[in-house]
Amino acid sequence: MINSLQLSKVIFLLLVILTLFNPSSSMAAEDIWKKKEEKKEENKKTENDLEEEINIESSVFSDEINKVTIKIDENGLKDSEQSVIGLFDPEKNNFNLNMWSNTDGTDIKKTLKRIGKLKLSELSENLLFEVLFTNAYPPKSNLSSEEFLKIKIDWLIKNKRIQDLEIFLKNNPEVGKSSKAIKFLINEYISSANIKSACEKIKFIDKNIQNKYLDKFTVYCLINEDRKEEAQLVFDLLKERGLKDNFFEDKINFLLGINENTSENILDNNLLNFYLSHITSNNFNYEPTEKTNKYIWKYLSSANLIKINDVEDKNKILTYEKAASDNSFDADEIFKIYLKMHFSFNQLANAEEIYKNLQNYEARSLIYQSILLSDNTERKLRLAFLLKELFEKDKLRNVYKNELVNILESLDPETIPANYVELIEENLEKNTNTKIKFDNDVLHKSKVIRHFIDDNPKISRTEKDFKAVYKKIKRNKKYFISIKDIIVFDALASDGFSLPEDLDYSSLSLQLNVPQNLQDLANENQIGLVMLKIVEIIGEDKIGDLDPETVYFLNSILNDLNLKKIRNDILSLALPVRA
Repeated sequence: MINSLQLSKVIFLLLVILTLFNPSSSMAAEDIWKKKEEKKEENKKTENDLEEEINIESSVFSDEINKVTIKIDENGLKDSEQSVIGLFDPEKNNFNLNMWSNTDGTDIKKTLKRIGKLKLSELSENLLFEVLFTNAYPPKSNLSSEEFLKIKIDWLIKNKRIQDLEIFLKNNPEVGKSSKAIKFLINEYISSANIKSACEKIKFIDKNIQNKYLDKFTVYCLINEDRKEEAQLVFDLLKERGLKDNFFEDKINFLLGINENTSENILDNNLLNFYLSHITSNNFNYEPTEKTNKYIWKYLSSANLIKINDVEDKNKILTYEKAASDNSFDADEIFKIYLKMHFSFNQLANAEEIYKNLQNYEARSLIYQSILLSDNTERKLRLAFLLKELFEKDKLRNVYKNELVNILESLDPETIPANYVELIEENLEKNTNTKIKFDNDVLHKSKVIRHFIDDNPKISRTEKDFKAVYKKIKRNKKYFISIKDIIVFDALASDGFSLPEDLDYSSLSLQLNVPQNLQDLANENQIGLVMLKIVEIIGEDKIGDLDPETVYFLNSILNDLNLKKIRNDILSLALPVRA
């Protein structure tokens, strides 16, 4: 039986929990738990980042329910009815709620697995994002709502789409059932030394989730917001449920003011413990290694805890370079280290020979300093690309790629030698000539293609442009109708334009093929899978680099499915000549 003291504790604890999830609470600015429609009662699955069994013993519960064993799965999501979870309305891209309904989930997973091995171009990644996150029902077989949701969350985490994941959580309370998503956001903000934003993510946690890491962070956040009594009560409840963590208890008791002293030991098995080690230490000193967690590297950098005075320590410099290459450490810090190294005037003047006799990191430092000191554009370029080779030799390209862009963009275009122009454009990864040059003597280069480029094209203007251009090419007896011309004809016809009766390009288009498997999927209205296939086909390529035959069948399939916006996005990149 529960005595009066226990009963009072239960009542007070319930009030605290209600406060934590109340819309008026500072930690819950909006009621994200309110559901739009009633759902059937189902058994809840809980999550835990350690995937272990926890025995929960509590004196607060009655004798009949004194011990409960819960199987906790880090990636587990409760089985529920099929639901629509996304970010975009289907109408945005002419999709529909049933875009996945006719597709076997196994095919979706296989295609996504292949796509996951590619380094997608910007257009491909944006297409994949919009396809995955369009509100739609999941497939009817071999891919449940929960599994599909996990795929989406994992994709956002892998691609570090932090803001998109936050919006996803705000729009879809179901996402809060994944401790992995919440933990990712919290760690991202802690590692950036932005504790306020990290604590704000607590409001996204589903009230049925039990996760040690998130529970402990919740206790800390209450303390950080000076809600110590609530923190103490929640912490007591966690201990009654079976939480045993001497390190955490020592830190919490110190932060609560229960103990005057705390251990100076630094625990780096996870970011929360490392953060608590830092903020409770009077003489914090930590030297990261290659095995140090990426989040801890990032926190050290964000909190300005890395001080490198010994630039002669080879192993230390190499460790920091490797961390920067893995995006765990700010690459800018590496170049600050390079600037601390001392070289003679002779070494700097003859850097292109001297570097060959130095250790790798010293060679990179010498060449970098020489670049900054050089006032000759050609020499600066020669050294800049030599430095690129030195980084790539040690598989450290990520460290230098942004700095190389900064160096190249700082150059006066008028002083750049002609033999470097193309190389510079390749490394800047952009086409500096973005103005479209229309040629009304060639259909696919003419002003007619403004129909695919402009957001709100005027039909009357397109008709006028087409008549003028067609009249020109008809007069030209030597005019050759290209594949890109056929693409324009097909797209205009699909949009309802009446083409001239004397225009016969069908014999030419018959020579062009659409892959049968793709056409079959389109005929079956498997819109989602077709779009995944298109993402896979484009892959790492820029649209302008695709051959005309590929653009033709992409255009044909998108016309068949009435996906005009996506078609126009592709044609606006594939057709124009820029000068």
